[in-house]
Amino acid sequence: MKRTKARLKINQILTGKKTNLRVVGCLLFREWDEKKKRFYYWEEWEITGLADYDSWVEYDHSDQIVSLYEPIRFTKAIDPAQLEKGQSFTVSEQDGKDHTVVVDEVGVGEIVNIKGKNTYQVFPKELMAYATLKDTGAPKNRQLITIEKYNNREYDAYRKIQLSDKEQKKMFGRTIKPINWSTIIITIIIIAIFLFIFFFEDNSDGGHGGARGVYGGSSGGFGK
Repeated sequence: MKRTKARLKINQILTGKKTNLRVVGCLLFREWDEKKKRFYYWEEWEITGLADYDSWVEYDHSDQIVSLYEPIRFTKAIDPAQLEKGQSFTVSEQDGKDHTVVVDEVGVGEIVNIKGKNTYQVFPKELMAYATLKDTGAPKNRQLITIEKYNNREYDAYRKIQLSDKEQKKMFGRTIKPINWSTIIITIIIIAIFLFIFFFEDNSDGGHGGARGVYGGSSGGFGK
């Protein structure tokens, strides 16, 4: 079974500068990429402790981006299965704000792993239709809106906010993105090679210095 990669676990307490959060559930999804002929994976972790009870953290296995899902409530449910890429329309929040959005992506994810207790009762192999909308009128880091449809009847909408390593540490007290051990190992090997070359050349220079002393210089030889 495919495993999750984010540095999170069920019931983990995340203590940020101004937050105290708890990890309660996780859904691991996959979607077939027809062009690349392989599965594309991402995971969504449900957390409690934020102002909005229905908040999630997403980790994308392909681009290694960590995003926060903040719930956004529209006056009417949006069915992602009925949307097409490039489609443009206006949506209204319950507080009266209108947003003109463009459909950036649509797809269907399959649940392949479930951890903890999630808001909705879902099962492995269950499908989840989704759509990513782009709200160009919003600040740059708040332009993406994710629409999800569970159980063919549950509709959710979230602001998808990408979090830098610095923002992750501020909110969670740590980075969520997994440690890239291969990069660390390669870096250590490169450093070791440079150190070896440095000491080898240094010792070689020392040896040549002694040889020069036989013929002249401070050792007395043919000089004064």
